[in-house]
Amino acid sequence: SEMCIRDRFHSDHGEMLGDHGLVLKGCRFFEGLVHVPMIWRWPGRTQAALESEALVELVDIAPTLLDAAGIEVPWQMQGRSLLPILEGRADPHTHKTHVVSELKDSTGQGKDHSHGSMVFDGRVKSVVYHGHPIGEIFDHDSDPGEFENLWHDTALRAERLKIHLDALAATISAGPPRSAPY
Repeated sequence: SEMCIRDRFHSDHGEMLGDHGLVLKGCRFFEGLVHVPMIWRWPGRTQAALESEALVELVDIAPTLLDAAGIEVPWQMQGRSLLPILEGRADPHTHKTHVVSELKDSTGQGKDHSHGSMVFDGRVKSVVYHGHPIGEIFDHDSDPGEFENLWHDTALRAERLKIHLDALAATISAGPPRSAPY
C-alpha cells in the first residue's frame, strides 16, 4: 500500500517551561525534556486511538519506517521497530526495558564541554554527568516530579551505575556479527 503523509509532527526534546525553575531545553534530563509524546498516524495500517506508555526512543523511528516499507532493518541499528505495536500485533505497553539519552556539549561554554547520559527503566532514572562527581537518581514511584535526588544513597548508586553502564555499552556496536569461531 502507498503511504501518504499529510500531517507532520516531530520533536526531538521538550522544554522546561519553568519546571525546576528552568527554562528552554538546557543540559538536564528532567521529564519535561525527555518524555516527549511520539505520535503515529497511518489510516488503514496503524491501530486507531492506540495509547501506550511503552518506553520508546527516537532511534526506533528509522527501523519502524524500514519495517513498514518491507526493508530489512540493518543489524547495526540501535532502534527496534514499533510496527508490531502500531499494527496491534504486540503488547502496546511493552517495547524496551529501558531508554537511553545523551547530551554532549549542550552548554557550548568554555573548555568544560558537558557530557551527560540518562537511563530510565520506567520507574528509576539515573543520570551521570561524565567527568564530574555528581549525578542524579530519581524514583518515579515515590517522586514523579523528580525533586528528591537519591544519588547519595551509595548502595542504590552502585546498583544503578551497573545498570547505567550496561545500558550505555548496549548502544555501542562491537562490530559485525561473528562469522567464525575465532
